[in-house]
Amino acid sequence: MKVAVVAWKLRRVRRDSEFFSHYYDFVEQAHARGAEWIIFPELPVLELLHLVPDLREQDVPKYLAQYAEGIEEWLLRISANSGLTIVSGSHFRETDEGIVNACGIASPDGRLIFSYKNNLTTYEREVWTLRRGEGLSRLQDHRVGVTICYDSEFPESGRALAEEGVLLQAVPAFTETRHGHQRVRFCCQARATENQVFVAHAALIGDLGREPVPTTYGSSAILTPSISPFPYSAVLDETPLNQEGIAFADLDFDALLAARDSGDVRNWNDRRQSGWPLTRFS
Repeated sequence: MKVAVVAWKLRRVRRDSEFFSHYYDFVEQAHARGAEWIIFPELPVLELLHLVPDLREQDVPKYLAQYAEGIEEWLLRISANSGLTIVSGSHFRETDEGIVNACGIASPDGRLIFSYKNNLTTYEREVWTLRRGEGLSRLQDHRVGVTICYDSEFPESGRALAEEGVLLQAVPAFTETRHGHQRVRFCCQARATENQVFVAHAALIGDLGREPVPTTYGSSAILTPSISPFPYSAVLDETPLNQEGIAFADLDFDALLAARDSGDVRNWNDRRQSGWPLTRFS
């Protein structure tokens, strides 16, 4: 599977059409390189806040949710035209229970599947008052699963996907600081090692100069387990730090599965499926 993983730098836009053009530029580049999947970072829709510089922080989800239908229609159209499956990063979407942080995954055959963010940060709960998702989604290609940013920091999310046959965990992310970026990246590397899967970490960069994006920090990368035949760095490709770009890789699932069965260590096969016993000392 040939994948493209985007580092999206927030641009100053004057109309919403410029935002959609930004999306399309990445799809066009990925298509030219022969990619089959393209993975975007969490909430590139925040770029549209340039249109309303005086919007209150707590009103951001409601304002941006009005673009959900347009984004979803665009994803389906561009996926069909390009032949790429598009992991859209995420956007705000209204449901009967409230506004959610939703990743739309559009495939060329016209299917659009949503994966919602389950674990919300304090800011998302208290300022944005988002509703949490209630589980993980089975995608069009069952080898691929999505966990949005903070979700990737919990081992049970990656384990649940791997137990269902996922070999590529896509992680759309938005982190303001080096600490935040490291938390997500370190956890992505841990998920790759413990489950012996590929992990694609897509980072949002740039800033608005104010909340909710005063700063960002990060890079996008395609990670592997730290085992032969993969690189010593356990990174197939990575964008430069805090710079817009695309990481590309051709994922060899056969080599990944062979490494599970014949590697020096076999984390996936050696996992405990019933938990660890605890010895209690008096």
